[in-house]
Amino acid sequence: MKRPIYVSTGALVGRVNGYDLRGGLDIIAGLYGEGLCRGLELMMLTAYYDRAGSVVEAVRDCGVPVPVIHCEKDVGTLLSDAGTLSAEDKTDEAERTRDEALRLFRLNCEFGEALSVPRMVIHLWGGYASDRHVDYNISLLPKLLSMAGEHGLRLLIENVPSSLADPLSNWRRLLPVLGDGGLIFDTRFGQLHGQIRETLTDPELSPRIEHVHVSDFGGGYRDFSALRPILHPGEGTVDFPLTASLLDGMGYRGGVTLESPVMSPEGRDTVKLASTLRYLRDNF
Repeated sequence: MKRPIYVSTGALVGRVNGYDLRGGLDIIAGLYGEGLCRGLELMMLTAYYDRAGSVVEAVRDCGVPVPVIHCEKDVGTLLSDAGTLSAEDKTDEAERTRDEALRLFRLNCEFGEALSVPRMVIHLWGGYASDRHVDYNISLLPKLLSMAGEHGLRLLIENVPSSLADPLSNWRRLLPVLGDGGLIFDTRFGQLHGQIRETLTDPELSPRIEHVHVSDFGGGYRDFSALRPILHPGEGTVDFPLTASLLDGMGYRGGVTLESPVMSPEGRDTVKLASTLRYLRDNF
């Protein structure tokens, strides 16, 4: 079963190249023209907030479809920080931190709406606090879903690393308030927690998966130190043929976004990027 392959701008744009979005988009446009990808996923960065107009213009000008936007990761970190402050009875600080998370989330939604993107990925928890007070994060999910809906976005919750429990358990906890939102599965995070097979065969949760992020992982079970560097498929321990087979088994027809970076101080490795996209095309 062939699925659409997308490229995350996060694979090409970062601090190492001065957040050169247009340069990254030019490369993705070339890959799109060659038929190696069918769209891009815009990875939101803090550097984009002060130049919203030029970011939206650059993405529009590149001519590549944008089926998914990835909410800036600090939103989830701030939500987790607010949960910690709330648990410590630091109510005023907790409210300020929560309000900042919601403010930034709305800005992300405005980017998505300006680009007519249908789906947004979010890290619902993150940072040092991670999922230690995940019920607090989940309590804000209805608000986030409503805000996303106001901007024409379906919100997808990612299986991000969890320091207290695990992503699958957290997904089960949030399912009663997920409403019309969905889930997004990341292969690297699934391998970190040893949950790829369990997640993609779960009869209740797997039908809610609407998107997949692809990168490899070179560490062992819950080896958080191995999350960086982010490996390309085939460089780590993820069994991608098995993963593709499991997706076939659940009837998954959604998109697959490559997140593995090709940036370095020397430039962007476009040859490696093209090779990885061919690998994904052959497997997914």
